[in-house]
Amino acid sequence: MSSPAFLNDLAVTPHDEDAITLHRVSAGYGDGPVLTDLSLRIHCGELVGMLGPNGAGKTTVLRVAMGLLVPAAGRVAVLGRPLDTAADRSWVRLRIGYVPQVQAPPALPITVADSVLLGRWGRSFRFLRRPTREDRALVRETLELVGMAELAARDLAALSGGQRQRAALARALVRRPRLLLMDEPTTYLDQEAQRDLVRLIERLHDQLNITTVVVTHGREAGWRFDRTVYLNDGGAA
Repeated sequence: MSSPAFLNDLAVTPHDEDAITLHRVSAGYGDGPVLTDLSLRIHCGELVGMLGPNGAGKTTVLRVAMGLLVPAAGRVAVLGRPLDTAADRSWVRLRIGYVPQVQAPPALPITVADSVLLGRWGRSFRFLRRPTREDRALVRETLELVGMAELAARDLAALSGGQRQRAALARALVRRPRLLLMDEPTTYLDQEAQRDLVRLIERLHDQLNITTVVVTHGREAGWRFDRTVYLNDGGAA
């Protein structure tokens, strides 16, 4: 299966360059540090699994990489750009796709296509700027990519958990990201839906050559990572 033309620019950097670099990073929240003196490198083009117990700091690493949490100490660079200023962090967020855990159905009606279109917010349209024909074409092609084109007009709340995660994956990919971050994307799915989603993510990673980082508790879903990073007590093992 060939890539849609609009996704061809995702494969932009070789494996020997870094997508994420954390150097002696300490970060946390009001109740104390979660990451302590953590150094970590993730190369462009890798499919990396980030494992560890609850509280080890896996989600905090993602928040630091997305520029949503400013470290108390250390240096962070993403896609070759140091995250030193608010402008740097905004620049990086436009180039990252993010897939959270399975979420509850939305409270308000929204079609699958419109939910995916929201991924273009800030990347293309925003306040006083409406979505373009290109935005909607990107939505259609991305839904085809994740096998959801026939459900474009369906209410998102009517979908199964696995289908909602495919829609969330489409919403992340429609941004044309250079880096895909996923926070326990198979949690709460049944085993068959887990296997289907894992195989889809692995296929898209290979097809698009996009750097992908997956936070997970273990290998129960059958992931085939290029490399695994273990976090424990705020540090990498």
